[in-house]
Amino acid sequence: MFELLAKPLSTICRHSCVVVACLLVGTLVGAAHETSPPPPTDAELALVEPPLAGSDAFAAEALLHLRSQLDEAGLLVLDRVEAAVRQRDQSRWSQTSGVNSEAGEYYRWRGEQALLELLEKHLPVLTLDYRPGAKTPNPDDALAINPQDDLLLLKVILADGRPSFRLQDWDLTAEYPHASFNVDVAATGECYLLLSLRNVPESENSSLIGFKPPGSAAPVRMHALKFAPRQWGHLALDIEDETSPTPALLSIASNPGGRLWEPPGAMDFRPLMNDIVQHLGLAGRGYMFYLPGALRGRYWIVADPLEVTLPAGKWDIRVLHGPEYSPIMETVEVRADEWTRRSYELKRWTNMPKAGWYSGDDHVHARLMNSEDAAKLIAYARATDVHVANILEMGDHQRTWYLQRGYGPEFRVHEQGHWLVPGQEDPRSVLGHAIGLNLKEQVRDLDKYLLNDWLAEEIHRQGGLYGHTHVGANACMAHRQMAIFTPLGIVDFNSIMQADLGTELYYNLLNLGFKMTASAGADTPYGGTIGATRVYAYVGPDEAFTPDAWFAALGKGQTFVTNGPMLDLRVGDSRPGDEVELTSDQPLHVTLAARGLANHSAPKELTLVKLGEPEKTIASEAASQESLELSVDLNPGDGCWIAAHAKGHDGSQAHTTPIYLVRPGHRHWRQDRAEELIDRQLAILDETDQALAESEQMVSTRGNQLDYWNRLNAEQAKEVRVRIAKARAAYEHLRQVLQQEQKKSSSARHTGAPKSR
Repeated sequence: MFELLAKPLSTICRHSCVVVACLLVGTLVGAAHETSPPPPTDAELALVEPPLAGSDAFAAEALLHLRSQLDEAGLLVLDRVEAAVRQRDQSRWSQTSGVNSEAGEYYRWRGEQALLELLEKHLPVLTLDYRPGAKTPNPDDALAINPQDDLLLLKVILADGRPSFRLQDWDLTAEYPHASFNVDVAATGECYLLLSLRNVPESENSSLIGFKPPGSAAPVRMHALKFAPRQWGHLALDIEDETSPTPALLSIASNPGGRLWEPPGAMDFRPLMNDIVQHLGLAGRGYMFYLPGALRGRYWIVADPLEVTLPAGKWDIRVLHGPEYSPIMETVEVRADEWTRRSYELKRWTNMPKAGWYSGDDHVHARLMNSEDAAKLIAYARATDVHVANILEMGDHQRTWYLQRGYGPEFRVHEQGHWLVPGQEDPRSVLGHAIGLNLKEQVRDLDKYLLNDWLAEEIHRQGGLYGHTHVGANACMAHRQMAIFTPLGIVDFNSIMQADLGTELYYNLLNLGFKMTASAGADTPYGGTIGATRVYAYVGPDEAFTPDAWFAALGKGQTFVTNGPMLDLRVGDSRPGDEVELTSDQPLHVTLAARGLANHSAPKELTLVKLGEPEKTIASEAASQESLELSVDLNPGDGCWIAAHAKGHDGSQAHTTPIYLVRPGHRHWRQDRAEELIDRQLAILDETDQALAESEQMVSTRGNQLDYWNRLNAEQAKEVRVRIAKARAAYEHLRQVLQQEQKKSSSARHTGAPKSR
């Protein structure tokens, strides 16, 4: 199955990525590029059945053409077919033989099962059962053909047997006055036919179709198909924000049924993104937005007033413009041969720029090589109301993708307060995936590919920012680069929110007393779409907004990440990213607030987090309540970090970068867990050393000159181990500091003396 769907994938994340989540169950949780699926178990392998004839080409056609006939539930099943394509391909092209061949067959079988589920439960399939006693449809019942794609799905059964699949074109221009149009079917089993119709008459008509099994000179069964004409109506839409027409996200779905209709004129990003990502290559012009709650779904980016001809009936319209705007959701009735006109004005429920906060996405992959690319991508950023979209060229140990025409201010793209800024996600290696933002030139040297400290130095020399991605998802070996390079003091930010918020790796190092700026990005087009998650940076209400001001705020850690709620955290005049020096033993007054869209991201919980644990939480069961506020008099002890965390009623979340409460002579860390956390980081260093040793072993024993991945790891292992040794020394020094602080505390307890201030 699926032989026609995908050529070999480059071995992105090979040997260095574990799957965190994928689209197997229709829910994406932090998928990071082409992460490797977990190997099937023996029990799963035992389920595998022989291939079904014709399933590969049939699946390809389904992925290309059947999306418009599916509701959301059906689209999730189609996602599983796409995931099987990707997983079979990855298994086939892995270096390990034998086991991966079995895994490939497992994913082939699982894809076939998803395809059968799609046909049985989610698509309009006409069943023609010619077994004795079976009932076939009345030929006088007219078929309603989807006029968008003119496809006809049949299930023909001549005798019992295994399912099979067939494709065929049928041009109704030709006359068949005394004969039928003949199609080939299987002699046994359920034979699924996908007929691509050409030149279907607009008026009501009937045609004869004949079914011919292998070895038969003539059809053994005949059926009359009567096609009903479709009544059409016309819908006109225009969308504006507070001042002028604006790009937006649009979804049009049939009511009932939920069949999505692709808007004509929707922007086509396939050459910029989909053509590079094989599992998206057939996805059309609409994208899944993994938003929380009822807003989740597929949307199209539209930039101009829209006119569309639709089958007459009711249609559900949804218009989105980012989390600061109230969504528009309306059911309209389109009447036959009439115009239905709607003008939508997008209205804010909050204005974050007015308060000095501007949104960004640190992780967008797209080609940006010409003015057409720029026009499309800036429309995308405006449609989602992202003020700084970082467009990243992506590299690995062999090449790069998503080429940028240049770096630096002259290659930025600007339109109405929204910016595209070229950057890079490179290296992506056995140590993890690193990001460079606000570059003046690309930083890439395969001879130094694993030396992230060199990379960070070059990025900083340009005035850019160096950070780690996939941290929230704990994917693609993010824990390795964090363990090695955080104690070296080179890291400007960590991306802790992709599809969802993830804080495990983030908290572990915060609790060792390192400062850690929170950032976010959707990893478009792999893990989501521009603006589905975002990072807000505090530029200030009195400052003119520029990308440089935004990057400066990100560099200072004045940020929060969100896919819904908006946050505010203060200690006096201090905000996230600030350090507050403790000069007395008096409690500090901390205020925090969360706001959200009523009945969507309105906060359900607001928590003050201290050293990774809830210090105080307030909650609201009223989804209509747009805000929660909390005021706490906090005892900071010898120092700590605090942050705000909110959960929305729709499942959305938000989290700030910490405010650091620092007492001179002490470290703001989690003393009671420091020993454990140090050991954890040392274990990661050992794991990384072992991964390098495995590459060295493979190179020395196999000598495969084309194994660039392991060759690069082996060639640079010595230099990486120098960095590992520096990190190890830093953690062992922390252990000594811990022991000294514990000894002071113990001595103070025994003598009854106050702690040293």
